[in-house]
Amino acid sequence: ALPERESIKELFEEQVARTPDATAVVFAGDRLTFDELNRRANRIAALLCEHGVGPGTLVGVLMEKSLDLVPAVLGVVKAGGAYIPLDPMYPPDRLEFMVSDAQPRVLLTHEKHLGVLPATGHVTLTLDSPGALDGRQDRNPLTSAGGEDLAYVIYTSGSTGRPKGAMIANRSLVSAYFAYERAYRLRELTAHAQMASFSFDVFTGDMIRSLLAGAKLVLCPIEIVV
Repeated sequence: ALPERESIKELFEEQVARTPDATAVVFAGDRLTFDELNRRANRIAALLCEHGVGPGTLVGVLMEKSLDLVPAVLGVVKAGGAYIPLDPMYPPDRLEFMVSDAQPRVLLTHEKHLGVLPATGHVTLTLDSPGALDGRQDRNPLTSAGGEDLAYVIYTSGSTGRPKGAMIANRSLVSAYFAYERAYRLRELTAHAQMASFSFDVFTGDMIRSLLAGAKLVLCPIEIVV
């Protein structure tokens, strides 16, 4: 029997309450505590809700590894939506196909990536624009997706044909975490090195294995990985 949770949103917020001052994410010498990560994700969720994001809404996240990436992903989850990971290092035609196929309502990105995709069919929000999150509430949002609602959509490689978006429900992600927790004895770990591309499903596994267990997620820069 597994604890009854609809979404990783609940599990993450419970962990924040347990260890608010512990380091949650590290990138290139900078870090966020669990409380800082949660508050930033909440502000992003508030911004997304203003643009109509809720259960069943797809949100593209076009970002390289940075301290904005994890809050952006969690912000989508907290708003009740489902994220589509878009690695800026992917070929432009591949990214264009994924966005054209999934048709997200909103695209979260940084200003440096504004020219990567055509600005049609979705609202584009740049998190590094001055004042992008000013005035947004940083408390946990009440909006929450159900267990059968989507958590994220991950695209296959397409090596045997046309790439397909695999749709992962919230309940599946929760179940996966508890399977990870037991198999890897996650509560005994203090840090987790994250090396995979954001557009590879291993990224999401790394994220939940670390953050939901109260460990430190260390985002490895691409130049270290290669």
